[in-house]
Amino acid sequence: MTDDAPEKTALVVEDEMLFRLEVVDLLEAEGYAVVEAGSAAQALSRLDDTMSLMVTDIRMPGAMDGVGLVQEVARRRPDMAVVVVSAQVTPRPGELPAGTPFVGRPFLESSIRAAILEAVSGRRRRA
Repeated sequence: MTDDAPEKTALVVEDEMLFRLEVVDLLEAEGYAVVEAGSAAQALSRLDDTMSLMVTDIRMPGAMDGVGLVQEVARRRPDMAVVVVSAQVTPRPGELPAGTPFVGRPFLESSIRAAILEAVSGRRRRA
């Protein structure tokens, strides 16, 4: 990343620490500054205008799951790129906002990178 490039900030929402660290490492290698959250409520409290990407699991503790979080983030920040991952739940058609890629776990690093690229380029086209 060059000095004049804008800093990219991502929000990673995952209650399983090992998986969260895996995604954080991947995003940091891609040049993102990363903010972590272990639940949807924590993610919403940390969400701000500096973030351009969110990677979230579906199953999490608390009243709101990842699908609800994605829908709320789409309402608050329609410009934000979002990638949804899960090992246990596959979203039903129409459950996620248009242009939100889903990646089943376990995943290859290349598949999550491709989903991030898809989400980021899709948001740029809509912005």
